[in-house]
Amino acid sequence: MEEPTSMPRRVTTPFSRPMASSTPFSLQRPNTLSKRVDIYAQASSPFQQEVQRNNTPIFSISPKDYNLWFDGNDVERFIERVENIAEIEGASGRDIARQISFWTKDQDISYHIEGMPGYETVYWEKSKLNMKRRWGTVLPKIRYKLPSITQLFTKIKQEGGIKNMSQYKVFFGEYEFIITYLKRYQYIQADINHNEEMLASLSSNVQESIFKEMIKDNAMVQALDGGYIIPRLEIL
Repeated sequence: MEEPTSMPRRVTTPFSRPMASSTPFSLQRPNTLSKRVDIYAQASSPFQQEVQRNNTPIFSISPKDYNLWFDGNDVERFIERVENIAEIEGASGRDIARQISFWTKDQDISYHIEGMPGYETVYWEKSKLNMKRRWGTVLPKIRYKLPSITQLFTKIKQEGGIKNMSQYKVFFGEYEFIITYLKRYQYIQADINHNEEMLASLSSNVQESIFKEMIKDNAMVQALDGGYIIPRLEIL
């Protein structure tokens, strides 16, 4: 008999984090034989492709630092914020799964989370799925869709357009929030240039001032017919 081919040795560096298992944090597929579709099992997550790291120390995240506590309401929003914090802090799904029961001041909720499948195995995707099934609504809360961008521009134009920097900061902050949401939930796959819509959302006086400044700074490209091409949103 032929000797089995030996597996290549894994090369590690002082900067690599040990990976004890290659099992991804994937969601369970809903039972195709069931007539009832599990809406939560079909959701996507940035932690799905994560590898379990059973031997890696837990990365501690303090809910007090973010004043975020789960009280049994709006579980979808709570989970979304927890995952955002984890991404900012560089924590993993395993880190969340081990600490999620501490992110509540209600002892009964904490005990309930610790008794769910996924907690003992430190498996965030399973814990999250069971939290949504226990405290979630029948349908997931959808905050924005593609028409939300058009509605935002329409609303500001009906109010007379952006007239000063304070209004612009508020408006652009809401615009960026909607774009980030649509990208996160894959309503849009790439950057969308809303330069014309953004320019039209400004008051006529502000538009005139911006045109003068962009022409002065050679920021606008002249078209073949003598008109000007509005630059990308970043320049605008």
